[in-house]
Amino acid sequence: MQQRTPPTEPDGDAERLRRLHHDALSPDGTRLLLRRVADAVRGEAALVDAAGEPVAEGPPVNPAAVAAIAPDLDRIRTGQAHSAAVHHDDRLISAQALGADAPILLISARAAAYQGVDRLIADAARLLSMRWHSDEALRAAQRVGQAATAIREVVIHLLLMGHTDSAQRVASTLTPRLPAFLTLYVIEADKADRDSLAARIARLTGGRAWIVHCPVYVKHLIALVPAGEHERHRPADAVADLVRGVVAGQERIRVGVSRVVSLREVGVAYEQGFHALAAARGGAGSFELFAFQESLAAIVGPEGEGWATRVLAPLRAFVPARTQDPDAATLELTLGSWLTLGTSATRQLKIHRNTLTSRLAQLDRILDCDVRDLPTQARLHLALRLAARSAEPPAEPDEADLPDLLETDAVRAWTARQLEPLHHAEEHLLDTLRAWLGGGARLEQAARTLGLSVPAVRKRIVRIERLLERSLLHGPSVRYDLHFALRLHDEPVAESALGTS
Repeated sequence: MQQRTPPTEPDGDAERLRRLHHDALSPDGTRLLLRRVADAVRGEAALVDAAGEPVAEGPPVNPAAVAAIAPDLDRIRTGQAHSAAVHHDDRLISAQALGADAPILLISARAAAYQGVDRLIADAARLLSMRWHSDEALRAAQRVGQAATAIREVVIHLLLMGHTDSAQRVASTLTPRLPAFLTLYVIEADKADRDSLAARIARLTGGRAWIVHCPVYVKHLIALVPAGEHERHRPADAVADLVRGVVAGQERIRVGVSRVVSLREVGVAYEQGFHALAAARGGAGSFELFAFQESLAAIVGPEGEGWATRVLAPLRAFVPARTQDPDAATLELTLGSWLTLGTSATRQLKIHRNTLTSRLAQLDRILDCDVRDLPTQARLHLALRLAARSAEPPAEPDEADLPDLLETDAVRAWTARQLEPLHHAEEHLLDTLRAWLGGGARLEQAARTLGLSVPAVRKRIVRIERLLERSLLHGPSVRYDLHFALRLHDEPVAESALGTS
Protein backbone atom coordinates (compact mmCIF):
# COMPACT_ATOMS: atom_id res chain seq x y z
CA MET A 1 0.00 0.00 0.00
CA GLN A 2 1.35 3.39 -0.99
CA GLN A 3 2.28 5.57 1.98
CA ARG A 4 0.51 8.90 2.29
CA THR A 5 2.41 12.15 2.39
CA PRO A 6 2.41 13.38 6.02
CA PRO A 7 0.17 16.41 6.64
CA THR A 8 3.10 18.55 7.64
CA GLU A 9 6.53 18.70 6.06
CA PRO A 10 9.25 18.25 8.74
CA ASP A 11 11.86 20.10 6.74
CA GLY A 12 9.88 23.31 6.58
CA ASP A 13 8.13 25.54 4.10
CA ALA A 14 11.01 25.64 1.62
CA GLU A 15 11.06 21.87 1.24
CA ARG A 16 7.26 21.77 0.98
CA LEU A 17 7.28 24.35 -1.80
CA ARG A 18 10.12 22.53 -3.57
CA ARG A 19 8.11 19.31 -3.64
CA LEU A 20 4.98 21.08 -4.83
CA HIS A 21 6.89 22.79 -7.63
CA HIS A 22 8.49 19.48 -8.57
CA ASP A 23 5.02 17.94 -8.79
CA ALA A 24 3.67 20.85 -10.83
CA LEU A 25 6.47 20.56 -13.40
CA SER A 26 6.05 16.81 -13.89
CA PRO A 27 4.29 15.52 -17.02
CA ASP A 28 1.29 14.51 -14.87
CA GLY A 29 1.62 17.54 -12.59
CA THR A 30 -2.10 18.07 -11.99
CA ARG A 31 -2.61 14.51 -10.79
CA LEU A 32 0.45 14.67 -8.49
CA LEU A 33 -0.65 17.96 -6.93
CA LEU A 34 -4.14 16.62 -6.30
CA ARG A 35 -2.71 13.51 -4.71
CA ARG A 36 -0.46 15.60 -2.46
CA VAL A 37 -3.47 17.65 -1.28
CA ALA A 38 -5.53 14.49 -0.70
CA ASP A 39 -2.67 12.93 1.26
CA ALA A 40 -2.24 16.07 3.36
CA VAL A 41 -5.89 16.07 4.49
CA ARG A 42 -6.22 12.29 4.50
CA GLY A 43 -9.26 12.65 2.28
CA GLU A 44 -10.20 13.35 -1.33
CA ALA A 45 -9.23 16.15 -3.73
CA ALA A 46 -10.34 16.72 -7.31
CA LEU A 47 -10.79 19.38 -9.98
CA VAL A 48 -14.43 19.68 -10.97
CA ASP A 49 -16.62 21.87 -13.13
CA ALA A 50 -19.72 23.74 -11.92
CA ALA A 51 -21.78 20.56 -12.20
CA GLY A 52 -19.34 18.70 -9.96
CA GLU A 53 -18.00 16.54 -12.81
CA PRO A 54 -14.26 15.76 -12.62
CA VAL A 55 -12.17 17.50 -15.30
CA ALA A 56 -8.75 16.08 -14.46
CA GLU A 57 -7.26 12.63 -14.01
CA GLY A 58 -7.49 11.26 -10.48
CA PRO A 59 -9.86 9.56 -8.01
CA PRO A 60 -13.31 11.21 -7.97
CA VAL A 61 -14.81 12.80 -4.88
CA ASN A 62 -17.68 10.96 -3.20
CA PRO A 63 -20.93 11.87 -5.05
CA ALA A 64 -22.67 12.63 -1.72
CA ALA A 65 -20.02 15.24 -0.95
CA VAL A 66 -20.44 16.79 -4.38
CA ALA A 67 -24.21 16.93 -3.94
CA ALA A 68 -23.82 18.64 -0.56
CA ILE A 69 -21.84 21.54 -2.01
CA ALA A 70 -23.51 21.67 -5.42
CA PRO A 71 -25.39 25.01 -4.86
CA ASP A 72 -22.12 26.69 -3.88
CA LEU A 73 -20.34 25.36 -6.97
CA ASP A 74 -22.74 27.33 -9.15
CA ARG A 75 -22.15 30.47 -7.05
CA ILE A 76 -18.40 30.07 -7.54
CA ARG A 77 -18.86 29.56 -11.28
CA THR A 78 -20.87 32.79 -11.62
CA GLY A 79 -18.34 34.75 -9.60
CA GLN A 80 -20.64 35.35 -6.62
CA ALA A 81 -18.14 33.60 -4.35
CA HIS A 82 -14.48 32.67 -4.51
CA SER A 83 -14.73 29.73 -2.11
CA ALA A 84 -17.23 27.84 -0.01
CA ALA A 85 -17.37 25.12 2.62
CA VAL A 86 -20.17 22.94 3.98
CA HIS A 87 -20.40 20.23 6.63
CA HIS A 88 -21.82 16.90 5.52
CA ASP A 89 -22.03 14.05 8.04
CA ASP A 90 -18.62 14.01 9.70
CA ARG A 91 -16.78 15.68 6.82
CA LEU A 92 -15.98 19.22 5.72
CA ILE A 93 -16.32 19.75 1.97
CA SER A 94 -14.52 22.82 0.65
CA ALA A 95 -14.49 24.35 -2.84
CA GLN A 96 -12.09 26.97 -4.14
CA ALA A 97 -11.99 28.77 -7.50
CA LEU A 98 -8.71 28.47 -9.42
CA GLY A 99 -9.38 31.52 -11.57
CA ALA A 100 -11.44 32.64 -14.52
CA ASP A 101 -12.33 29.85 -16.98
CA ALA A 102 -10.62 27.35 -14.67
CA PRO A 103 -12.10 24.43 -12.73
CA ILE A 104 -12.80 24.33 -9.00
CA LEU A 105 -10.61 22.61 -6.41
CA LEU A 106 -12.90 20.37 -4.36
CA ILE A 107 -11.66 18.78 -1.11
CA SER A 108 -13.52 16.38 1.18
CA ALA A 109 -12.00 15.38 4.55
CA ARG A 110 -12.69 15.30 8.25
CA ALA A 111 -12.77 18.84 9.64
CA ALA A 112 -9.84 18.24 11.96
CA ALA A 113 -7.64 17.17 9.01
CA TYR A 114 -7.61 20.74 7.65
CA GLN A 115 -5.67 22.02 10.64
CA GLY A 116 -2.08 22.91 9.82
CA VAL A 117 -2.35 22.35 6.07
CA ASP A 118 -4.01 25.60 5.00
CA ARG A 119 -0.75 26.96 3.55
CA LEU A 120 -0.12 23.73 1.64
CA ILE A 121 -3.64 23.88 0.20
CA ALA A 122 -3.20 27.53 -0.77
CA ASP A 123 0.15 26.87 -2.46
CA ALA A 124 -1.18 23.77 -4.21
CA ALA A 125 -4.23 25.71 -5.44
CA ARG A 126 -1.98 28.42 -6.88
CA LEU A 127 0.16 25.84 -8.68
CA LEU A 128 -2.90 23.90 -9.85
CA SER A 129 -4.24 27.12 -11.36
CA MET A 130 -0.94 27.82 -13.14
CA ARG A 131 -0.67 24.25 -14.38
CA TRP A 132 -4.28 24.19 -15.59
CA HIS A 133 -3.93 27.42 -17.55
CA SER A 134 -0.62 26.24 -19.00
CA ASP A 135 -2.12 22.91 -20.08
CA GLU A 136 -5.19 24.66 -21.45
CA ALA A 137 -3.02 26.99 -23.52
CA LEU A 138 -1.19 23.95 -24.91
CA ARG A 139 -4.49 22.21 -25.67
CA ALA A 140 -5.75 25.36 -27.40
CA ALA A 141 -2.57 25.54 -29.48
CA GLN A 142 -3.00 21.89 -30.42
CA ARG A 143 -6.61 22.52 -31.42
CA VAL A 144 -5.53 25.45 -33.58
CA GLY A 145 -2.82 23.29 -35.15
CA GLN A 146 -5.27 20.48 -35.80
CA ALA A 147 -7.75 22.92 -37.33
CA ALA A 148 -5.05 24.40 -39.56
CA THR A 149 -4.02 20.91 -40.64
CA ALA A 150 -7.64 20.03 -41.42
CA ILE A 151 -8.04 23.22 -43.46
CA ARG A 152 -4.86 22.47 -45.39
CA GLU A 153 -6.16 18.99 -46.16
CA VAL A 154 -9.43 20.50 -47.42
CA VAL A 155 -7.50 22.94 -49.63
CA ILE A 156 -5.38 20.17 -51.16
CA HIS A 157 -8.50 18.05 -51.66
CA LEU A 158 -10.23 20.90 -53.50
CA LEU A 159 -7.16 21.53 -55.66
CA LEU A 160 -6.87 17.85 -56.57
CA MET A 161 -10.54 17.78 -57.51
CA GLY A 162 -10.12 20.86 -59.72
CA HIS A 163 -11.96 23.38 -57.50
CA THR A 164 -9.25 26.03 -57.57
CA ASP A 165 -11.45 29.02 -56.73
CA SER A 166 -13.00 27.26 -53.74
CA ALA A 167 -9.53 26.16 -52.59
CA GLN A 168 -8.28 29.74 -52.70
CA ARG A 169 -11.24 30.98 -50.66
CA VAL A 170 -10.65 28.34 -47.98
CA ALA A 171 -6.88 28.91 -48.04
CA SER A 172 -7.37 32.64 -47.42
CA THR A 173 -7.99 31.82 -43.75
CA LEU A 174 -4.40 30.61 -43.42
CA THR A 175 -0.92 31.70 -44.37
CA PRO A 176 0.94 31.48 -46.65
CA ARG A 177 -1.00 32.28 -49.79
CA LEU A 178 -1.27 29.52 -52.34
CA PRO A 179 1.50 29.91 -54.94
CA ALA A 180 0.60 30.83 -58.52
CA PHE A 181 3.17 28.34 -59.82
CA LEU A 182 4.53 25.36 -57.96
CA THR A 183 6.31 22.04 -57.95
CA LEU A 184 4.53 19.14 -56.27
CA TYR A 185 6.43 16.53 -54.26
CA VAL A 186 5.04 13.09 -53.42
CA ILE A 187 7.16 11.66 -50.59
CA GLU A 188 6.81 8.01 -49.55
CA ALA A 189 8.31 7.23 -46.15
CA ASP A 190 7.57 6.15 -42.60
CA LYS A 191 5.98 8.68 -40.26
CA ALA A 192 9.22 9.79 -38.58
CA ASP A 193 10.90 10.48 -41.92
CA ARG A 194 7.79 12.21 -43.29
CA ASP A 195 7.55 14.49 -40.28
CA SER A 196 11.27 15.28 -40.38
CA LEU A 197 11.22 16.14 -44.09
CA ALA A 198 8.05 18.20 -43.70
CA ALA A 199 9.65 20.28 -40.94
CA ARG A 200 12.84 20.81 -42.95
CA ILE A 201 10.94 21.83 -46.09
CA ALA A 202 8.81 24.24 -44.06
CA ARG A 203 11.91 25.86 -42.54
CA LEU A 204 13.74 26.04 -45.87
CA THR A 205 10.82 27.75 -47.60
CA GLY A 206 10.08 30.09 -44.72
CA GLY A 207 6.72 28.40 -44.21
CA ARG A 208 5.64 29.15 -47.80
CA ALA A 209 5.25 25.49 -48.83
CA TRP A 210 1.87 23.82 -48.39
CA ILE A 211 2.53 20.44 -46.81
CA VAL A 212 -0.15 17.84 -46.01
CA HIS A 213 -0.47 14.13 -45.53
CA CYS A 214 -1.94 12.45 -48.60
CA PRO A 215 -5.68 11.81 -48.14
CA VAL A 216 -5.43 8.55 -50.10
CA TYR A 217 -2.10 6.86 -49.35
CA VAL A 218 -1.16 6.67 -45.66
CA LYS A 219 2.61 6.65 -46.18
CA HIS A 220 2.60 9.60 -48.59
CA LEU A 221 3.30 13.26 -47.92
CA ILE A 222 2.35 15.96 -50.45
CA ALA A 223 4.28 19.22 -50.60
CA LEU A 224 3.40 22.17 -52.85
CA VAL A 225 6.62 24.14 -53.18
CA PRO A 226 6.43 27.64 -54.72
CA ALA A 227 8.30 27.99 -58.00
CA GLY A 228 10.23 31.08 -59.04
CA GLU A 229 12.37 33.50 -57.10
CA HIS A 230 11.51 34.99 -53.73
CA GLU A 231 13.79 37.62 -52.20
CA ARG A 232 16.81 36.38 -54.20
CA HIS A 233 16.03 32.82 -53.13
CA ARG A 234 14.69 29.98 -55.27
CA PRO A 235 12.80 27.77 -52.80
CA ALA A 236 12.06 25.08 -55.38
CA ASP A 237 15.76 24.61 -56.16
CA ALA A 238 16.70 24.65 -52.49
CA VAL A 239 14.05 22.07 -51.60
CA ALA A 240 15.12 19.84 -54.50
CA ASP A 241 18.72 19.95 -53.27
CA LEU A 242 17.61 19.25 -49.70
CA VAL A 243 15.38 16.28 -50.55
CA ARG A 244 17.86 14.85 -53.04
CA GLY A 245 20.52 14.97 -50.35
CA VAL A 246 18.29 13.34 -47.73
CA VAL A 247 17.31 10.37 -49.91
CA ALA A 248 20.73 9.81 -51.50
CA GLY A 249 22.18 6.38 -50.83
CA GLN A 250 19.21 4.90 -48.97
CA GLU A 251 15.95 3.18 -49.85
CA ARG A 252 13.89 4.22 -46.83
CA ILE A 253 12.46 7.30 -48.57
CA ARG A 254 11.21 7.59 -52.16
CA VAL A 255 10.34 10.90 -53.78
CA GLY A 256 8.58 11.80 -57.01
CA VAL A 257 8.58 15.40 -58.27
CA SER A 258 6.31 17.07 -60.81
CA ARG A 259 7.23 19.66 -63.37
CA VAL A 260 6.40 23.30 -62.63
CA VAL A 261 2.66 23.84 -63.05
CA SER A 262 0.10 26.54 -62.39
CA LEU A 263 -2.17 26.36 -59.35
CA ARG A 264 -5.05 25.20 -61.54
CA GLU A 265 -2.99 22.18 -62.58
CA VAL A 266 -2.37 20.70 -59.13
CA GLY A 267 -4.30 17.58 -60.14
CA VAL A 268 -1.97 17.14 -63.11
CA ALA A 269 1.05 17.81 -60.89
CA TYR A 270 -0.09 15.14 -58.43
CA GLU A 271 -0.30 12.58 -61.21
CA GLN A 272 3.14 13.61 -62.43
CA GLY A 273 4.60 13.31 -58.94
CA PHE A 274 2.92 9.93 -58.46
CA HIS A 275 4.34 8.61 -61.75
CA ALA A 276 7.77 9.93 -60.80
CA LEU A 277 7.44 8.14 -57.46
CA ALA A 278 6.77 4.88 -59.31
CA ALA A 279 9.96 5.49 -61.28
CA ALA A 280 11.85 6.18 -58.04
CA ARG A 281 10.68 2.89 -56.58
CA GLY A 282 12.07 0.94 -59.48
CA GLY A 283 14.94 3.09 -60.65
CA ALA A 284 18.53 3.45 -59.58
CA GLY A 285 17.81 6.52 -57.45
CA SER A 286 15.24 7.32 -54.79
CA PHE A 287 14.55 10.81 -56.19
CA GLU A 288 12.92 11.14 -59.61
CA LEU A 289 11.66 14.08 -61.63
CA PHE A 290 8.65 13.45 -63.85
CA ALA A 291 9.74 12.38 -67.32
CA PHE A 292 7.48 14.46 -69.52
CA GLN A 293 5.41 12.82 -72.23
CA GLU A 294 2.12 14.16 -73.53
CA SER A 295 -1.10 12.36 -72.69
CA LEU A 296 -3.54 11.17 -75.34
CA ALA A 297 -5.94 13.96 -74.33
CA ALA A 298 -3.23 16.55 -75.03
CA ILE A 299 -2.56 15.01 -78.46
CA VAL A 300 -6.23 14.86 -79.45
CA GLY A 301 -6.70 18.41 -78.19
CA PRO A 302 -9.66 20.71 -78.85
CA GLU A 303 -10.88 18.56 -81.75
CA GLY A 304 -12.06 16.02 -79.19
CA GLU A 305 -14.05 18.36 -76.97
CA GLY A 306 -17.25 17.92 -78.96
CA TRP A 307 -17.04 14.14 -78.69
CA ALA A 308 -16.33 14.41 -74.97
CA THR A 309 -19.33 16.69 -74.50
CA ARG A 310 -21.61 14.15 -76.17
CA VAL A 311 -20.23 11.27 -74.08
CA LEU A 312 -20.81 13.13 -70.83
CA ALA A 313 -24.08 14.81 -71.84
CA PRO A 314 -26.39 12.26 -70.10
CA LEU A 315 -24.46 12.68 -66.86
CA ARG A 316 -24.34 16.46 -66.97
CA ALA A 317 -28.06 16.65 -67.77
CA PHE A 318 -28.97 14.38 -64.87
CA VAL A 319 -31.31 15.78 -62.21
CA PRO A 320 -31.79 13.65 -59.06
CA ALA A 321 -35.31 12.65 -58.09
CA ARG A 322 -34.69 13.65 -54.48
CA THR A 323 -32.79 16.65 -53.17
CA GLN A 324 -30.71 14.45 -50.85
CA ASP A 325 -29.45 12.31 -53.73
CA PRO A 326 -26.09 13.09 -55.43
CA ASP A 327 -26.44 15.59 -58.25
CA ALA A 328 -24.69 15.61 -61.63
CA ALA A 329 -21.62 17.47 -60.36
CA THR A 330 -21.17 15.06 -57.43
CA LEU A 331 -21.51 12.05 -59.70
CA GLU A 332 -19.00 13.47 -62.17
CA LEU A 333 -16.52 14.00 -59.33
CA THR A 334 -17.18 10.44 -58.18
CA LEU A 335 -16.57 9.13 -61.69
CA GLY A 336 -13.29 11.01 -61.98
CA SER A 337 -12.09 9.80 -58.59
CA TRP A 338 -13.14 6.21 -59.35
CA LEU A 339 -11.32 6.18 -62.67
CA THR A 340 -8.19 7.61 -61.07
CA LEU A 341 -8.08 5.79 -57.74
CA GLY A 342 -10.42 2.81 -57.95
CA THR A 343 -11.74 1.74 -54.57
CA SER A 344 -9.38 4.23 -52.88
CA ALA A 345 -11.78 6.90 -54.13
CA THR A 346 -13.64 6.41 -50.85
CA ARG A 347 -10.72 8.03 -49.01
CA GLN A 348 -10.41 10.92 -51.42
CA LEU A 349 -14.15 11.59 -51.46
CA LYS A 350 -14.50 10.74 -47.75
CA ILE A 351 -17.48 8.45 -48.34
CA HIS A 352 -18.33 4.91 -47.26
CA ARG A 353 -17.62 2.08 -49.68
CA ASN A 354 -21.35 1.31 -49.85
CA THR A 355 -21.97 4.91 -50.95
CA LEU A 356 -19.36 4.50 -53.69
CA THR A 357 -20.98 1.26 -54.84
CA SER A 358 -24.38 2.97 -54.99
CA ARG A 359 -23.01 5.89 -56.99
CA LEU A 360 -21.25 3.60 -59.46
CA ALA A 361 -24.51 1.72 -60.04
CA GLN A 362 -26.20 5.05 -60.68
CA LEU A 363 -23.45 6.04 -63.14
CA ASP A 364 -23.98 2.72 -64.96
CA ARG A 365 -27.65 3.58 -65.44
CA ILE A 366 -27.13 7.19 -66.45
CA LEU A 367 -24.30 6.53 -68.92
CA ASP A 368 -25.72 3.16 -70.07
CA CYS A 369 -22.40 1.38 -69.60
CA ASP A 370 -20.34 -0.60 -67.10
CA VAL A 371 -17.95 1.76 -65.35
CA ARG A 372 -15.94 -1.24 -64.09
CA ASP A 373 -15.07 -2.35 -67.63
CA LEU A 374 -11.54 -1.22 -68.60
CA PRO A 375 -12.23 -0.17 -72.23
CA THR A 376 -15.25 1.79 -70.98
CA GLN A 377 -13.14 3.35 -68.23
CA ALA A 378 -10.50 4.39 -70.78
CA ARG A 379 -13.16 6.04 -72.96
CA LEU A 380 -14.72 7.90 -70.02
CA HIS A 381 -11.32 8.93 -68.68
CA LEU A 382 -10.39 10.42 -72.05
CA ALA A 383 -13.76 12.20 -72.24
CA LEU A 384 -13.30 13.75 -68.79
CA ARG A 385 -9.79 14.92 -69.68
CA LEU A 386 -10.91 16.47 -72.96
CA ALA A 387 -13.97 18.10 -71.35
CA ALA A 388 -11.74 19.59 -68.63
CA ARG A 389 -9.68 21.44 -71.23
CA SER A 390 -12.43 24.02 -71.64
CA ALA A 391 -15.24 25.10 -69.35
CA GLU A 392 -17.25 26.29 -72.37
CA PRO A 393 -19.01 23.95 -74.82
CA PRO A 394 -17.67 23.93 -78.39
CA ALA A 395 -18.87 26.91 -80.43
CA GLU A 396 -19.68 24.64 -83.38
CA PRO A 397 -20.95 21.09 -82.91
CA ASP A 398 -18.28 18.56 -83.86
CA GLU A 399 -19.65 15.23 -85.02
CA ALA A 400 -16.29 13.44 -84.99
CA ASP A 401 -16.40 10.07 -83.27
CA LEU A 402 -13.59 8.50 -81.29
CA PRO A 403 -12.14 6.48 -84.21
CA ASP A 404 -11.95 9.71 -86.24
CA LEU A 405 -10.06 11.43 -83.42
CA LEU A 406 -7.57 8.59 -83.11
CA GLU A 407 -6.91 8.09 -86.82
CA THR A 408 -4.39 10.90 -87.16
CA ASP A 409 -0.65 11.06 -87.74
CA ALA A 410 -0.16 12.78 -84.38
CA VAL A 411 -1.91 9.97 -82.50
CA ARG A 412 -0.02 7.30 -84.40
CA ALA A 413 3.28 8.99 -83.53
CA TRP A 414 2.14 9.24 -79.91
CA THR A 415 1.36 5.50 -79.90
CA ALA A 416 4.86 4.68 -81.11
CA ARG A 417 6.42 6.85 -78.40
CA GLN A 418 4.32 5.23 -75.68
CA LEU A 419 5.38 1.69 -76.50
CA GLU A 420 8.93 2.32 -77.71
CA PRO A 421 10.61 1.44 -74.36
CA LEU A 422 8.91 -1.98 -74.44
CA HIS A 423 10.07 -2.73 -77.99
CA HIS A 424 13.66 -2.45 -76.77
CA ALA A 425 13.12 -4.58 -73.65
CA GLU A 426 12.35 -8.24 -72.97
CA GLU A 427 9.94 -9.65 -75.54
CA HIS A 428 7.52 -11.02 -72.96
CA LEU A 429 6.81 -7.61 -71.44
CA LEU A 430 4.58 -6.43 -74.28
CA ASP A 431 2.64 -9.70 -74.12
CA THR A 432 2.34 -9.31 -70.35
CA LEU A 433 0.98 -5.78 -70.73
CA ARG A 434 -1.46 -7.02 -73.36
CA ALA A 435 -2.70 -9.83 -71.12
CA TRP A 436 -2.96 -7.54 -68.09
CA LEU A 437 -4.97 -4.87 -69.90
CA GLY A 438 -7.06 -7.52 -71.67
CA GLY A 439 -7.93 -8.94 -68.28
CA GLY A 440 -9.22 -5.64 -66.98
CA ALA A 441 -5.91 -4.72 -65.30
CA ARG A 442 -6.35 -7.67 -62.92
CA LEU A 443 -3.23 -9.62 -62.01
CA GLU A 444 -5.13 -12.86 -61.43
CA GLN A 445 -6.70 -12.81 -64.90
CA ALA A 446 -3.37 -12.00 -66.55
CA ALA A 447 -1.70 -14.83 -64.63
CA ARG A 448 -4.29 -17.31 -65.93
CA THR A 449 -3.86 -16.06 -69.49
CA LEU A 450 -0.07 -16.30 -69.35
CA GLY A 451 0.11 -19.47 -67.28
CA LEU A 452 2.16 -17.73 -64.62
CA SER A 453 1.84 -17.05 -60.92
CA VAL A 454 0.40 -13.75 -59.72
CA PRO A 455 3.75 -12.67 -58.16
CA ALA A 456 5.48 -13.36 -61.48
CA VAL A 457 3.01 -11.17 -63.36
CA ARG A 458 3.30 -8.45 -60.72
CA LYS A 459 7.07 -8.51 -61.10
CA ARG A 460 6.75 -8.02 -64.85
CA ILE A 461 4.28 -5.14 -64.44
CA VAL A 462 6.68 -3.46 -62.01
CA ARG A 463 9.40 -3.90 -64.63
CA ILE A 464 7.13 -2.15 -67.18
CA GLU A 465 6.58 0.66 -64.68
CA ARG A 466 10.34 1.13 -64.47
CA LEU A 467 10.76 1.23 -68.24
CA LEU A 468 7.87 3.63 -68.85
CA GLU A 469 8.53 5.65 -65.67
CA ARG A 470 4.83 5.54 -65.00
CA SER A 471 2.55 4.00 -62.38
CA LEU A 472 0.40 1.08 -63.52
CA LEU A 473 -0.62 -0.96 -60.49
CA HIS A 474 -1.79 1.97 -58.36
CA GLY A 475 -3.78 5.05 -59.29
CA PRO A 476 -3.21 7.54 -60.74
CA SER A 477 -2.30 5.01 -63.43
CA VAL A 478 -1.31 5.30 -67.06
CA ARG A 479 -3.32 2.18 -67.89
CA TYR A 480 -5.94 4.07 -69.89
CA ASP A 481 -3.48 5.70 -72.26
CA LEU A 482 -1.73 2.34 -72.64
CA HIS A 483 -5.07 0.68 -73.41
CA PHE A 484 -5.50 3.00 -76.39
CA ALA A 485 -1.84 2.78 -77.41
CA LEU A 486 -1.87 -1.01 -77.41
CA ARG A 487 -5.18 -1.24 -79.27
CA LEU A 488 -3.94 1.18 -81.90
CA HIS A 489 -0.69 -0.78 -82.14
CA ASP A 490 -2.40 -4.16 -82.48
CA GLU A 491 -5.45 -3.30 -84.58
CA PRO A 492 -6.65 -0.72 -87.07
CA VAL A 493 -8.93 1.89 -85.59
CA ALA A 494 -12.29 0.22 -85.30
CA GLU A 495 -15.57 0.90 -83.59
CA SER A 496 -15.57 -2.50 -81.92
CA ALA A 497 -12.24 -1.86 -80.27
CA LEU A 498 -12.40 1.77 -79.33
CA GLY A 499 -16.05 2.73 -79.07
CA THR A 500 -17.85 5.45 -80.97
CA SER A 501 -19.81 7.46 -78.45
